[in-house]
Amino acid sequence: MLSVTTQHASTFLTSFGRDQRGNLAMIFALSLLPLTAAAGAAVDLNRAFIVQQRLERALAAAGLAVGSTPAASEAEMLATAQSFFDANYNDKETGVPGSLLLTPGDGSVTLAATAELPTTIMSVVGFDKLTVGSEIKVVRETKSLEIAMVLDNTGSMAWNGKIGALRTASEDLVSILFGDQDTPDLLRMSLVPFVTAVNIKAGEGFDMNWMDVNGNSTYHGENFRSKFGPTNHFELFDGIKNTTWKGCVEMRPEPYDTLDTAPTNANPDTLFVPYFWPDEPDTEDDAHNDYADDRISGGKKKRQRNGSKYINYNVSVDETPSSTKGPNKSCARPLVPLTNSKATLVSEVRAMEPWYNSGTNIAEGLAWGWRVLSPGAPFTEGKSFSDPDVQKAIILLTDGNNEIVSQDTFNKSDYTSFGYIANKRLGTDSISTARGKVDQKVAEMCERIKGEGVRIYTITFQLNSPTLAEVFRACATEPELYFNSPSNAELRETFQAIAYDLSNLRLAK
Repeated sequence: MLSVTTQHASTFLTSFGRDQRGNLAMIFALSLLPLTAAAGAAVDLNRAFIVQQRLERALAAAGLAVGSTPAASEAEMLATAQSFFDANYNDKETGVPGSLLLTPGDGSVTLAATAELPTTIMSVVGFDKLTVGSEIKVVRETKSLEIAMVLDNTGSMAWNGKIGALRTASEDLVSILFGDQDTPDLLRMSLVPFVTAVNIKAGEGFDMNWMDVNGNSTYHGENFRSKFGPTNHFELFDGIKNTTWKGCVEMRPEPYDTLDTAPTNANPDTLFVPYFWPDEPDTEDDAHNDYADDRISGGKKKRQRNGSKYINYNVSVDETPSSTKGPNKSCARPLVPLTNSKATLVSEVRAMEPWYNSGTNIAEGLAWGWRVLSPGAPFTEGKSFSDPDVQKAIILLTDGNNEIVSQDTFNKSDYTSFGYIANKRLGTDSISTARGKVDQKVAEMCERIKGEGVRIYTITFQLNSPTLAEVFRACATEPELYFNSPSNAELRETFQAIAYDLSNLRLAK
C-alpha cells in the first residue's frame, strides 16, 4: 500500500509559467520535470519496497508472538505485538513506523502497520513523503511442537567467534518460539550438544536401566584386558578416587547405533556403554591423554590395557573446557530432554562451550536428537510420532565434517564414541574411509527420521565441504531447509527464519 502527500505542485508550475525571463530556459526546465519525476519515482519507490519488506518481517515476528499467547486480553496482545514489532523494526532503518493496529477475529488476529518515508528526488516536484503499509492475519492452530536442537560443540567452534554466534542464534530461536510465555502448553524443546559423543546424564531424566552395567555389550571394555585388572567401564570409574563418570556414552554396535531401539537387558547391544578414554601409555610420545601412572612395565599396549592402575588411585583430571584431560576428556555438557521451560533452555544455550580433541561424530548427535523426540526409552518425554496434533522437528548444525583425530600411535586415533580407529569398529582402520562410513550413517538416519514425520533443518556452519553439503541437503526435509555455510551474522538470520517456519501458526495476507 503506497500513498503520496503533495505540496501544491500545480501552484509551483503556474507561477513558474508566468515568469517571462528566459523562455528557452523555461521550456528546457519544464521538459526536465517529467524526467526528474520519473527518476525520483524509480529511486523512491525502490526505497518504499524495502520499507514494506521490513514492515512485513516485523509484523510476522509480532504475529508469532501474539499467536503464542492465546489466553491474553486484547490489550496484552497489542502490547506483546508492539514489543516484538519494535524489536524487529530497527528505528535506525529507513522509514518511520506508526503504531500497530490489532483487530481480533474468530480464531485469528489481524495486525496492520504503516511507515512514512521521506522522499529524496521526488521532493523536487512537490512529493515530500510516501506512506507504506502492510497487514497480516494470524490464524491460530492447535498443534503442539516438539523440537530438538542438535548442535556441534566441537573444538573448532572456538574459532572465529562461532560458539558465541551459535549461542546468540539459538537463544533467538528460543525467544521467538516461546514469546513472552515461560512454560507454554504447546511447545517443548530439547538441546543436544555433541562432540564425538553425547552426554546423556540429564539429571532426573536419566535412568541407569539404560546402561550396560554388567559389561555385556559387544565392545564394552575392548581397550582393557582382564588379566591386568577390571575391564568394565563402571568398575574403572568406581575405582578412581577423584573423578566419576560424567555421562557420555559410546555408540551402540551396529545396527543399533542408527536406530531408536529401546534399551533392554535382554539384548545387551541395545544398552549404552559409558565413555571411558583410557590413560594412554607414559612411554608414548604422541599420546593425547596421558593422565595416570602406568604402574606396569612392558609394551605400550600392555600399559594402556592395565585396568588395575585406576583402582584406589587419584589421576590427573581437568574437565574445564576447552582442553580437558582424564577419562571424561572431550565429554560436553549433558543434553536437555524435552522441556517447556524457557529459562532452562536459555541457561543451557548460554552455557555451551567448545570441547577440543576426539573428533566430530554427527551421526551420534543426530541419533540422540531422534531419541529425545521419541516416546520410547531412553527418554520418554516425546509424544507418539503418529499423533496428528504434534509436529516434531530437528535442527542439525555442524561446523565440520565427520572427523576422527589421528594419532601416530598404535591406537591410530583419539578415543571416540566408537573407540579407537585401530579397533576397526567401523570395519576399517582408515580414517578417510571411516569418515565416509559415518556420513552414510547420517544419511540412513535422516531417511528413517523423516519417515517418522519429523521435519529436519540442516546447517553446515562456515564450512566448505561439497561432500557433507550433499549429505545435509539430502537430509533436510526440503532442499530449502538446508542452509549452506552462513556467516556469524547470517546464522542468526537462519535461526530466526527456522523459528518462523516452525511456529504452530500460519500467516495469511
